[in-house]
Amino acid sequence: MDSFEDIAFEVEFMSCVVDKADDLKVVESDSHFSEFTGVHPSKINQGKLDFLDLIIHKDRETVMKQLCKKNSPYVYLDFSIKNRDGEYVYIHCLGQNIKGTSLCRLALADISQSEKKTEQLKVKTESFRSLVDKVEGGVCVFKVNQDMQFTVLYMNLACCRLFGTAKGAYLDKEYKLDELIYKDDKSTVYQEIGKALATRKPIDMEVRVVTHRDSYTWCKLNSAIQRIDDDGLPVFHAIFADISKIKAAEQEADNERDSIVNLFKNLPGPQFTAELETPFKLEIVSRDFMALIGYTRTEFFETLGGDFKKLIAPEDRNRAEKEIAAKSINRNTVEVEYTIITKSEKRYRVVDRRKIVSGENGRKTLGILKCI
Repeated sequence: MDSFEDIAFEVEFMSCVVDKADDLKVVESDSHFSEFTGVHPSKINQGKLDFLDLIIHKDRETVMKQLCKKNSPYVYLDFSIKNRDGEYVYIHCLGQNIKGTSLCRLALADISQSEKKTEQLKVKTESFRSLVDKVEGGVCVFKVNQDMQFTVLYMNLACCRLFGTAKGAYLDKEYKLDELIYKDDKSTVYQEIGKALATRKPIDMEVRVVTHRDSYTWCKLNSAIQRIDDDGLPVFHAIFADISKIKAAEQEADNERDSIVNLFKNLPGPQFTAELETPFKLEIVSRDFMALIGYTRTEFFETLGGDFKKLIAPEDRNRAEKEIAAKSINRNTVEVEYTIITKSEKRYRVVDRRKIVSGENGRKTLGILKCI
């Protein structure tokens, strides 16, 4: 979208001298004024052009009063005058009264294109804002100062609703976006802002926005630097998307998974789960499984990395892994035999029976060990 800074205007200047004592009759002009009005310089010099006749009717009295005002060596006016094609053109006028005479020199600048461009820009801006207000996501523009305070410069309707404020309320007083960030997320947001300033890379994160004293809304925040203002402070544009429902669904799924894991841990027998591609990299194990190998959960999953292969007798490791891979090609169940060595260095010969199930993330094995 165009900005006021992006528009360059070619302003046409012209000048003439009018006689205030003779109803603003033009007594002298330059070639630009003559060309603009379509009146030959010779006729102008003969006094055959009245400046009042060029002025749009509703402005004539005002212009006359301003130019004839006493003790005003300079007068500044904006009004419309008629060009050679009979069209009214908006101009800026500087009037200089010539001391000791009834004459006034007028310097005229055609600013009609400026006015036209400004109006076009206004219409375009309003259309753009209207369009942005229809966007479901919260669109926001904010400036960051040295104290990491985020002053809002613009918000669309969706953003106002998300932040619990009225449209345009941020214009009445400084609206601090950083005060809406949930306290536990502020440090991360500040880090991401600092990283964006250092690398010019966009921000993509999840953040909680406070909506009431004890509640917040989970938002997906995508932001980037829009510009650096003349004061050296960065201005960011951002989109806030409400992901509260997604987060609630994720939490529900996590709770459900935790319930399943707790249930599995309490199943009788040394049971476990693993990916088929990594059959001895265990994911969940039962209490009876931990009792069999003699390790704590922390020792097994953190020290040993959950790698059950490390507890299999060296002479059986490769063979057992190859057998599981071979037997699982055309079967839903697999059974292999090998020796394990517990933490107390006891050796047990076990039968490893597994059920192969297919899921969204690939094929998994549900196994149980039986000592023989």
